[in-house]
Amino acid sequence: MRDLETSFPLLAETLLPQEAREIATRVQAHLDAGALEDGVALAQARLSGAVGEARAILQHALSLACNVVGRSVDALRAAAAREGFKAIGSREGELDALLAIGSVMRSAGDHASAILAFEEAEPMARELHDEIRLGVVLRQIGVCCSLLGRHQQALSSLHEAALIHSREPTDREHLSTLLSLYNAHNRRAISLPRDSRERIDSLEEHLGRWRALADDAARAAQTRMELMALGNHAITLHDCGHHRAALAALAALLPRYRTHGMAPNEAICFFEMGRAHESLAEHEAAREHYAEAIAMFDRSGLSGHLREALEGLSNVEEARGDHRAALAALRRVRTLEAETNDSAAHRSVAQRELRLELARLSSQWERLASTDPLTGLANRRALENWMAEVRPRVELGEPLIVLLHDMDHFKSINDSFGHGVGDDVLRQVAALINANCRTHDLAVRYGGEEFLLALVGVDYDAAIEVAERLRVSVQAFEWTAIASELRVTVSIGVAGAAEAQDTT
Repeated sequence: MRDLETSFPLLAETLLPQEAREIATRVQAHLDAGALEDGVALAQARLSGAVGEARAILQHALSLACNVVGRSVDALRAAAAREGFKAIGSREGELDALLAIGSVMRSAGDHASAILAFEEAEPMARELHDEIRLGVVLRQIGVCCSLLGRHQQALSSLHEAALIHSREPTDREHLSTLLSLYNAHNRRAISLPRDSRERIDSLEEHLGRWRALADDAARAAQTRMELMALGNHAITLHDCGHHRAALAALAALLPRYRTHGMAPNEAICFFEMGRAHESLAEHEAAREHYAEAIAMFDRSGLSGHLREALEGLSNVEEARGDHRAALAALRRVRTLEAETNDSAAHRSVAQRELRLELARLSSQWERLASTDPLTGLANRRALENWMAEVRPRVELGEPLIVLLHDMDHFKSINDSFGHGVGDDVLRQVAALINANCRTHDLAVRYGGEEFLLALVGVDYDAAIEVAERLRVSVQAFEWTAIASELRVTVSIGVAGAAEAQDTT
């Protein structure tokens, strides 16, 4: 994968933001249709030529795509979009990127870190009066609470999100929120005593809702969501005791899961068919489906479902009278329980590594967002922050002088020698300026061929000397080492404290 950790220079964009949004929409369409790798590939391919707002938009799209295919670290790196959106002052974009970071942590099973990210996002959404994004934040918080077994908190957040999103009933966000809400209802129902009336009534209540959601998703061309809703409808049929109807629904789903590359769903489908046949005392069919599910769970590493499938197989083998096979399955369950404890420890380590990676990337994103990638000098955002720190000292009388460097006839250098040579020239001029910069001064790439050197504690006459020294050093440099007959000069303006504090 190409480097995703670049900053966002203030240069002419090769891809317009509107074009980037259209590409991001196509990426999401691939994900919705189950063409996951196509979505990742499209975002990666178009990211390389994008800068500024367009790059931030595509990085966000790539983050979402990588998260869906389980590439957590790549998804976090692409979430550098947050710094890109910060640099252009887009609070909406920054909020979207923060949501993407929370989603990555949730997918990795680190619900505590995910909730922290979502709780940071919630006041941003309320401040922006952006109800759609607020609904997304509340949905994500609700999903985390549901997975942690905090059912009442989950349902409260998800109901609020559903109310917000209900104003656009066919919108993708509304459908996603309903999917999460119905899943949370099912988790709460399953946590109730197995034979309780409340459990059955709660599950029965949602049968029609799952079916309606699948139909709405199909009309909106949200294929993956449709298939997930249909799968949950079939599982709920079984949990309500409608085993024959569940089997028919699951059998119809199997080829569609295969077509759309939804292997984990296919494995779960076999497992649920095994459960339904077992409930009907059809032990041979149950044995066959459990065995198929176990083989798929083994390949995919879904240990929680694998343990349940092995227990089901053991029960079926016992009912068939094959006590040796039942004992073998049970032994695998015991072995798996020990391995699960080890896996939990490994998962905890992996989550810690992901948190450390996020902290490292956050620090790097902050630095890169303040650095010009071509020259390594500070950018205008860094200048604004630096000026804010220096201003109180200047107001107390400390001298501040700014030298503004403008390269002479730079366009003709690009035209005559090519943009590669032009970039080499910019890098070398930046190095010459940086060589004359003290540790408490600031060298900035201010624009395309404009540079700025801010000097603290230097009077006007001394600044004139620095400017002349820099002008001569640029003129005297051996430019022919870069390109034959190349000559480079700069013009330097000098501004005092009043002008220097206006960095716009």
